[in-house]
Amino acid sequence: MGKSSKKQEYPTTTINTNLFGKSKTTKKGTTYTPTDFQKQLIGVTENNATSALNNYLNPNYESEDYKRGDEYYTNKMQNQLQNNYVAPMLQNNLLRGSTASDAMRGFANDLAASEYERQQDYRDQQLQNYMAAMMPYTTIYDMQQGTSGLSQALSNSVASYNLNNKSKSSGLGGLLGSAGGLMGG
Repeated sequence: MGKSSKKQEYPTTTINTNLFGKSKTTKKGTTYTPTDFQKQLIGVTENNATSALNNYLNPNYESEDYKRGDEYYTNKMQNQLQNNYVAPMLQNNLLRGSTASDAMRGFANDLAASEYERQQDYRDQQLQNYMAAMMPYTTIYDMQQGTSGLSQALSNSVASYNLNNKSKSSGLGGLLGSAGGLMGG
């Protein structure tokens, strides 16, 4: 009869971009090997992202960062009140000492009331830090997806090419293809 046909194998392809990593596709699936730089970047990113996420979910208002910002804000506001408002009014005899003390007490109360807003600002800052820490991670993911997609597309193209050539040249498929070509013509 005819030649015995060998089972069609899914081709193995490898894409190595050097810059974006290496991807190998076989009949069992696709594996991706990142570059050394990508491995290091992912390690740093995971450490930073974990820390930033923890700071966002559990803000530490006793941390040095928060205290430094809070102290700066409080000092700035008190200095502005004293230097720009209270001191000139006292010097021009527009304000008495007891009224100045009352104003400063009122200001201290307002400052304490704005603590909630400062805490929310600090928490928002922690969220921004987390989002910034995640950016390299998503970039590496995009590189991996692109490189793996190239490898898969190449394997699919080779498999399709091999399958088309095999069906054109093999036994009954080739005969039916030729007969279909004659009848259609």
